[in-house]
Amino acid sequence: MKKWEGIVDRLITECIGDGDVSHLPGAGKKLPLKDDSGTPEELRAAFKIMEDHDVAPEWIAAGARLEQMESTLRNQIEMRARQHLRDARKARAEAASTRAPKVEANWNYYKEQFLERVEGYNREVLVYNLTLPSGIPHRQTLRGEPLIEQALRQERAN
Repeated sequence: MKKWEGIVDRLITECIGDGDVSHLPGAGKKLPLKDDSGTPEELRAAFKIMEDHDVAPEWIAAGARLEQMESTLRNQIEMRARQHLRDARKARAEAASTRAPKVEANWNYYKEQFLERVEGYNREVLVYNLTLPSGIPHRQTLRGEPLIEQALRQERAN
């Protein structure tokens, strides 16, 4: 055993060298410390290991997907509200136009489709909220009709 201790000590000394680490990348810079105060204490070590190995828990990936879905829904309704109001103004400007009922029918069809997509999003939010670890805040569901009204109001104000 003593024989191995000598070899190990020698190898450690060689690795440490004279202690000069100024040639290493990041020498002299502060260590980047991450604020993990929002993570429950019992999960911090596991999350750190997963982060170091570029692995994310499924609920984090699902949260990112939901964020993207919500952003897409909001952008779509704003764009469609803008288009609907533009089409409605054009149809009203044409005195004998038969376009106005078609414009309104298209808008109603789009609203139905949008509300169905919001319902699908909300189902995914509910599943997501059930899979979250304790201590992580839940996502809120969306209310489709108020989103539609808000988009119309915003576009009318512009």
